[in-house]
Amino acid sequence: MAEPRSIPARALAWITWGLTFHILAVAVLFGLFRLPAGVVRGIAAWKEIAAALLFVAVVARAVTGRGPRVSVTATDLCVGGWIALTVVYFLTENVVWRDSIPIKAALFGLRDACYFVLFYFVGRATPEIVRDDRWMKRAFTVLLITSGLAILEQIFITPQMLVVLGVASYVRDFLGTAVYTTNNVYGLPSNYWSQMGSHLVWRSGSVFLSSQAFAVIFVILLPQATLWVLERRDRARAWANVGYAVIWSGLLVTYTRAAIAVGVLQLGLILGARRRVTGIALAAAMGLGVLIAAMIAVPGLATFIIDTLTWQTGSSASHVKDWTAGITAFLEQPWGYGLGTADIAAVRGGLEPIVADNLYLDFAVQTGVLGLALLVATLTFFAATASRLARTGATTEERELGTSVLLSTVGVALYGMTSVMLGDPMVSYLLFWFAGMAVTVAQRAPNAVPRALRASYA
Repeated sequence: MAEPRSIPARALAWITWGLTFHILAVAVLFGLFRLPAGVVRGIAAWKEIAAALLFVAVVARAVTGRGPRVSVTATDLCVGGWIALTVVYFLTENVVWRDSIPIKAALFGLRDACYFVLFYFVGRATPEIVRDDRWMKRAFTVLLITSGLAILEQIFITPQMLVVLGVASYVRDFLGTAVYTTNNVYGLPSNYWSQMGSHLVWRSGSVFLSSQAFAVIFVILLPQATLWVLERRDRARAWANVGYAVIWSGLLVTYTRAAIAVGVLQLGLILGARRRVTGIALAAAMGLGVLIAAMIAVPGLATFIIDTLTWQTGSSASHVKDWTAGITAFLEQPWGYGLGTADIAAVRGGLEPIVADNLYLDFAVQTGVLGLALLVATLTFFAATASRLARTGATTEERELGTSVLLSTVGVALYGMTSVMLGDPMVSYLLFWFAGMAVTVAQRAPNAVPRALRASYA
């Protein structure tokens, strides 16, 4: 039986559910109910306030001796260096380089580049969350609800409904990103549509109001949901399998190729690690069947897949152009251009972004070679620690935490080639929280798990 839920576990639940419906709530308050922008921005800042309060709480917990005993690791040094470097850039970029970066852009850049890192230290101080599997069940439930809404969106929701709901006003006026809405008369984000041959296909955004924002959460939550479903041994397993099919359907209707590819890889790695040969064969057969049926039902899908594989789609060309610009800028100024000069932070700050849609170039352009090195080193340490925990964890829950963090980190590392995904709070907050937990739990794990226990887990 699961232990009574601790305060940190409750905080994780509140943060997860709050981030799930955050964008929808803000859009409705601003676009539908017409609350003043200042009021809505104050409400929207709840997540930053929560991060600060949680960080202060775990520091106080450590100072008073009620927190877990931990020793400093290489990961801690990387994460601490990450925060220090970004703060230094924020304080000195206009003084040292005189780039005249607007304070608004710099603040957005600081938030998107390092504020979420506070959750790593929250995770380091809250390893008790791993003691039951409710964090995995929550991931399954979040994906089930949002995927169900994404499927209903395909059937019932029209662009006009989203405009009435306030989505267009939210993107254009609240976020100040009208540049991303110029290809349609509704003022909705351009990524709501995808060109497949001569056909425009609607891409579900669910409660995240953007297909890419919806798809990116699967990188973090899908491994947890998959592990929870595979552990079902009760009478509810059949319903869990049905729900899992709904989750994959929700991912597919985003038509986000990178997220789908990462999800397939994560599922394959989980089944392979558990030696589920039958499961791999069944998943491959079902995937092939779904793909064939979709190519028959959706005009232009076959051409779209071929163009994707041969790198001939419009987004592929856009990525190449953006990567070229980013690499060129990095080579010209390897010490960086300052916070707020890349991606959406630059757009919201009134600047032309130097680079977008690439996690590595985003850090390289803003914080130079040191920032890029710290990003790569941190992800590497996350993966290494999680891998060790997945093999040596003392309990099933600990090993599943290690597995989920490892697969999430791999997903971020791969998907980051086409997305600045750490700018999404749901991705970055949860990844760093769980990674911090994994580092602390791994310090307590034995060097090896008895062979019989490993066999039973496999």
